[in-house]
Amino acid sequence: MVKSILGSARANLLRTVVLCAVAPILGAVAVRALPEIPDLSGYQSYKTYDPIVMADLRYIVWRGSGVKDCAALSLYRDLRDQNPDRQLMAKAIAAFGEPECGQSNMLALKQAAEYARSVGRKPEADIFDQLAQKTFKPQFGKTDIAAELKVPAKAKAMVLGETTIVLKPGMRVGTQVERVARDWASYEMRWDLSRKLIPATLIGYHEGAFVHKIAEFANIEITPLAGTLIAKKGEQWYGPDEKGIFRFEVLPDKVTYPTTHVAGDMGWIEDTHGISAVVSQALEFNSQVVVGCGDSEGKAEAAFYLAQKGLDVVMPGDRYTNLLLGYKAKGVIIGTAPVKLVKGTGVIGHQPVKFMLNEPIAVEDTEEDYPLQYYDAPARYFRQLTKYLALNVRYVPVTAADQIQSILDLGTSAVAVRVATQDEDTSLREWLLKSPDHRAILFHSGLYPFAQKLFEDFPTQVTFGDLHPKFTE
Repeated sequence: MVKSILGSARANLLRTVVLCAVAPILGAVAVRALPEIPDLSGYQSYKTYDPIVMADLRYIVWRGSGVKDCAALSLYRDLRDQNPDRQLMAKAIAAFGEPECGQSNMLALKQAAEYARSVGRKPEADIFDQLAQKTFKPQFGKTDIAAELKVPAKAKAMVLGETTIVLKPGMRVGTQVERVARDWASYEMRWDLSRKLIPATLIGYHEGAFVHKIAEFANIEITPLAGTLIAKKGEQWYGPDEKGIFRFEVLPDKVTYPTTHVAGDMGWIEDTHGISAVVSQALEFNSQVVVGCGDSEGKAEAAFYLAQKGLDVVMPGDRYTNLLLGYKAKGVIIGTAPVKLVKGTGVIGHQPVKFMLNEPIAVEDTEEDYPLQYYDAPARYFRQLTKYLALNVRYVPVTAADQIQSILDLGTSAVAVRVATQDEDTSLREWLLKSPDHRAILFHSGLYPFAQKLFEDFPTQVTFGDLHPKFTE
């Protein structure tokens, strides 16, 4: 049993409503710079009987204080456990941690290869083997998103929200680890790194809350996609595809996590975050739906890659889904979207709302940096959309949270906004209640506790940034 020294109230205080990533704690820092860990004393007194989790806690204190604790490596290296997934994690961490302490990692690399092979992760096994033999040279690739919208010449209206993912019993849902299975930045360290999760153990906010919502409508199989190899090219880090080719950019703050381990130009991310960090595992574990953050170009490219393979991808943090507008792939990609029942079947999406092409639409935008940049998600989508057709768009810049009223006061019947705070939710609800003609398109709102209720309460007025709009005469 793991006992957190903080209650949910304290954890919520550490969590800001304008965030998609945990970057506010870490910032845009150089690789391996020490992150700012909240309240180290909390981790120093955190109680657990799990040797991997205990070692992770000691690493968090190590990274936060700058005081080396090389003895923590023995908890990974000497792990006695019948679970090969846990053994893979422990030996991979040891393999990338031991060089930092002046220790040989040859045995750990060979053991990591053995365990990777035993759990069906052949590309990782091959890479670990080659690293042990000092013959590995990473291969890098690039994924270009194929996307195009075709608008009929006589189109007079568009319908957003018809895109649907049907939730089937037993569906395999692969997820990022962070904010689903655990969250080191908020003292949520209960997960034991086993392959499967039950809904009761999910993190209660952001992607974790979204996955829990899915589980309300279907008996799904949830797999945290933990542990990804990363390779550095120039100043950028990349995650691999299922063949071990590194092609999906991983944001630098994820490399500075205290639970990420780097040796030279290679590393291992334990607490995966974003679609770009989970592609290989999603395919190796035969996921049918993948849930993760989508707030970078690399994450959008990874989502497209998975969709090409026939997987459905859900990104409640959808700032960069504009790059996927009109994507061409077998799988479905969706951002902020409702989860609900349609004729007794659970679905994600399926909330059609009609907009005339000539009607004015007030669209939220911002030029602010972190943590406000996510308010430009509506404008990103519509700027991409207007490359294909003429629309009467009025872009409205905001400089802070809770400025949604400036969009609602323009007098349009349609708005495209982000809802991430209680005040924004209240203002939008009041506006929607004033007229059934008032309609809202939500962007980068699926991480917060307001979007699902807005979809539910206003099914004919609130929809999402559909990546495959339908055009009608």
